[in-house]
Amino acid sequence: MALTFLWGVFSFIVFCLGLLRLLHSDRRKKPTHLLHHVTSTTADGSPSLQSPSSRPLWKYDVFLSFRGTDVRKGFLSHLYKALTDNGIHTFRDDAELQRGNFISPALLGAIEQSRFAVVVLSENYATSRWCLQELVHITKCVEKKQMELIPVFFGVDPSHVKRQSGNFAKAFAEHDKRPNKDAVESWRKAMATVGFISGWDSRNWNEESKLIEELVQDLSDRIFSAVSTSDTGEWIGMSTHMRSIYPLMSKDPNDVRMVGIWGMGGIGKTTIAKYIYKGFLSEFYGACLLENVKKEFKRHGPSHLREKILSEIFRKKDMNTWNKDSDVMKQRLQGKKVLLVLDDVDDIQQLEELAGSSDWFGPGSRIVITTRDRRVLDQHDVERIYEVKPLRTTQALQLFSKHAFKQPRPSEDYRELSLDVVEQLGGLPLAIQVVGGSLYRRELKFWEDKLDLLRNNGDNSAFKALKVSYEALDEIEKKIFLYVALCFNGVYMDRVRKVLDLCFVSSRRRVLPTRPSIVALMEKCMISLSKNKLLWVHDLLQDMAEEIICEGKDERPWKRLMLWDFEDINHVFSTNMGDEAIDVESIFLDMSEGNELSITPGIFKKMPNLKLLEFYTNSSVEESRTRMLDGLEYLPTLRYLHWDAYHLKSLPPQFCTSFLVELNLSHSSIQTVWSGSQQDLGNLRSLNLISCKHLNEFPDLSKATNLESLKLSNCDNLVEIPDSSLRQLNKLVHFKLSNCKNLKSLPNNINLKSLRSLHLNGCSSLEEFPFISETVEKLLLNETSIQQVPPSIERLTRLRDIHLSGCKRLMNLPECIKNLKFLNDLGLANCPNVISFPELGRSIRWLNLNKTGIQEVPLTIGDKSELRYLNMSGCDKLMTLPPTVKKLGQLKYLNLRGCVNVTESPNLAGGKTMKALDLHGTSITEKLVGSNSEEPPQCEVPVIRRFFMRNVREHIKKRKSNR
Repeated sequence: MALTFLWGVFSFIVFCLGLLRLLHSDRRKKPTHLLHHVTSTTADGSPSLQSPSSRPLWKYDVFLSFRGTDVRKGFLSHLYKALTDNGIHTFRDDAELQRGNFISPALLGAIEQSRFAVVVLSENYATSRWCLQELVHITKCVEKKQMELIPVFFGVDPSHVKRQSGNFAKAFAEHDKRPNKDAVESWRKAMATVGFISGWDSRNWNEESKLIEELVQDLSDRIFSAVSTSDTGEWIGMSTHMRSIYPLMSKDPNDVRMVGIWGMGGIGKTTIAKYIYKGFLSEFYGACLLENVKKEFKRHGPSHLREKILSEIFRKKDMNTWNKDSDVMKQRLQGKKVLLVLDDVDDIQQLEELAGSSDWFGPGSRIVITTRDRRVLDQHDVERIYEVKPLRTTQALQLFSKHAFKQPRPSEDYRELSLDVVEQLGGLPLAIQVVGGSLYRRELKFWEDKLDLLRNNGDNSAFKALKVSYEALDEIEKKIFLYVALCFNGVYMDRVRKVLDLCFVSSRRRVLPTRPSIVALMEKCMISLSKNKLLWVHDLLQDMAEEIICEGKDERPWKRLMLWDFEDINHVFSTNMGDEAIDVESIFLDMSEGNELSITPGIFKKMPNLKLLEFYTNSSVEESRTRMLDGLEYLPTLRYLHWDAYHLKSLPPQFCTSFLVELNLSHSSIQTVWSGSQQDLGNLRSLNLISCKHLNEFPDLSKATNLESLKLSNCDNLVEIPDSSLRQLNKLVHFKLSNCKNLKSLPNNINLKSLRSLHLNGCSSLEEFPFISETVEKLLLNETSIQQVPPSIERLTRLRDIHLSGCKRLMNLPECIKNLKFLNDLGLANCPNVISFPELGRSIRWLNLNKTGIQEVPLTIGDKSELRYLNMSGCDKLMTLPPTVKKLGQLKYLNLRGCVNVTESPNLAGGKTMKALDLHGTSITEKLVGSNSEEPPQCEVPVIRRFFMRNVREHIKKRKSNR
């Protein structure tokens, strides 16, 4: 009996462990430690860094093929040592073959298990029958793309190898005497193949050590790249950095680490940060790369950046509804293993607000900080710091060649010149890219002149090299570069282009399109374009732009093209210069610092050239920092006007708007935008009047036929919108009216041909569902007083997102909503009168139904094959979910918190896709997951293991009690 009992217990445990193994199998595909790139060690014990996607396919990194009598004791021995010292696992016959093995099969196997073959072709290489057999097998592996071949022409002419002339002709003449003609022919073919491959010619180096250094570095860059190399050469030299950075991050996967990356501007800190982010992204619960922290923090404040971090890490859309102070951020991240990269930090306050201390983050988290200022890292007690050094000569030459020739190595005719240019640039990646781009497809004389300019710059040649490249631009390119660097850094390319297009005219007064010049600047690496189409200019280039603007005009700021410093602007506005004109074309001033600027009524009459005017604050500052005690009489013919907290009741009547592209008066005191006669708004693309609390008259936009974006959110006094103002806006794409609490209705037919998104969140007086364009894709109606969604919603065939959360009076949705084929996000949270589960199409992904009156989920839920997120928390009338929920193979988040009438655990598809399941507050007696946290916890196998082991113990206890 006891034996039977023990066998029963054993069988049950085996069953449980088998099930656990099945659940755990998907997780075991990934290494359990943080950085699985470090998987072996070199001879000296240092980590050998491996690419997780490719390294396991090869036993050796490099196979060395050589004629021993020629090179073994000299060149070959130094090359082998350099390779192994750099963590490159290298095969050479006298070091790797075990005694007793038959040499031929072992060598052939070693070739097939190597990623690269380095063939050292010396004078007597072709005399060795064995070397030629190796070479044949190597070339066969190359043809099958099993390996790459790198020839080293050691003291021989590559043309002799290609044609089998010189010493190679003599060697093959001897082989031709052999009876096996087919073998000799295969040797000739293999030798010719190698001769046609671009390799390393030792005759181009005065010292063998330099050749070895460059060859090993080239191999190192190829072998240790965890992220694929781009055509731009962005990752060149990364293996050198990673060998030092990996150990700073990889030890003890359960601790929280802050790692600093420190170095001068333009040396590649941001590129390293992006490389780390891309390479290790999959290792973490969530990740965020926050670029340009210095600028973003100053402009938007810490709350905005915390929101951005949380949105990226939790992959949620509506993070603006979350409380975003640092304590809440700490609570939300505390249990999560995250990767946070903060790029370009220059002040300790930024770190205190965004990554206060290690206890903000869960075990295994990594916070990477890049900065020019070592002191910031020391103040924040960041102990693991990597100092970024300049590129080595080989790396610098490779990066330069990518931009100057669009190929990995310089052309033969330009090799010496290229080395000279690279030497002058001091290994600074930014300068190398910029100068290289400026030399692409230039004649030899241009190269020589550029080199002379670099040589004559003396000290700080890297910075001055950027200036030389600027001087090589044409006049329009120079001006556009300065505008982007100092006025539009980090702004969408299309927005910049539309503003600048009206700043440049030809001699015949025709508008000159700026797109070609912007593209040319990108090709010359003066400007970069991010994935989401933002224009960026490197800090070092920005510094240069400031120096160019101020050069020779330190004492006369009114003669500069642009002004951005408060002291300079205040000097211009307060100095009586008589009749002398102010030449300034652009004024951009950050008013967040607390300074107040006094403006006299007629000051702008002295600025006939002014085109761009911006007085901005970050979002936390709403009071005006400009003082106009006697009003404002005049504004020039501006292309761009952004004046936060403008405190007059309207813009001056003497303001010609015919060239105006963007107008932003957010947080202003205006009651009406402009007074007087109807304005010419034919070029206006964007109008932003957010938080203009006193605005009581909707602006006349009947002539703004090119308007694309209209923002009037938080305009409390706005009651109605005249139909005549909207009728002509057929290019309007985005229309935002959120939190206009007194807005009671919209015109009957907002039939705008281009409208994509309409935001009416928080318009609490709005009672009727708007009759809008069929082109709308996003419709936000949260916290309105709408009671019914009409059947006419079926017209909106492109609708993807509709949010109706907090609509307390809203009734059930019409049945026809299931016909919206592209609807993937529906929000009905806090709608107590919604009692029927909405019938939806198969495209739905995000479904938020928490705190509704829904009692049951229909069997058709299983048809929603795309559903990722289902939130029904607080649905206290909901009963058990149907068994068809098991068909939801893509479901990642299920929240049933507080569903007190749910008594049975949901029958889910399994642990492969589920990331979070919250059953807290239900009546389920056996929960798979229990949690008191506000965030849904992750489904962890240890929790399930504890559940099964508890049942095993209860089973044993029950069997004992029955004895």
